[in-house]
Amino acid sequence: MSGSADHSGLRHTYRENAMRMRLLLAVAAASCAASATAATQFKEPWAIVEGGDESKVRKEFRPAITQIDGHSTRNTVRSDPLPPGKHVVTIRFETGRVAQAPSEVTREVEIEAEACTRYRIVAARTTGTNWEPKVYPEPIGECKKKFQQKAPS
Repeated sequence: MSGSADHSGLRHTYRENAMRMRLLLAVAAASCAASATAATQFKEPWAIVEGGDESKVRKEFRPAITQIDGHSTRNTVRSDPLPPGKHVVTIRFETGRVAQAPSEVTREVEIEAEACTRYRIVAARTTGTNWEPKVYPEPIGECKKKFQQKAPS
């Protein structure tokens, strides 16, 4: 026999199998190139805002990031890269226990974003259904490596 069977029970010729393999390799190469481009696409330092990790011990929960500077976000967990500077981040956190007024659900946080810094925001429970935003800054290693030179020793 000159072909091989696939899950449909049909037989394919050597030429069809070779074409499929070339297509698969082309897709894999394009995927690798896209991820390499994404890692090097930034020409200026950036900052990122994202929801922090939940901690039952600290009574912290991941809020939804709904707006940055008055514009809706594409992803409620992590922002697109932001230029350094002042930004107003709107976050939303609802408890499943009781109905909350809109003023209890949404908060605005002003962040003076520094270059190459990730800001993890959590909803820290205070009393009952009350909460307040808490911001944890941390460096973005890839950005620091690319844009900030080491001090001479």
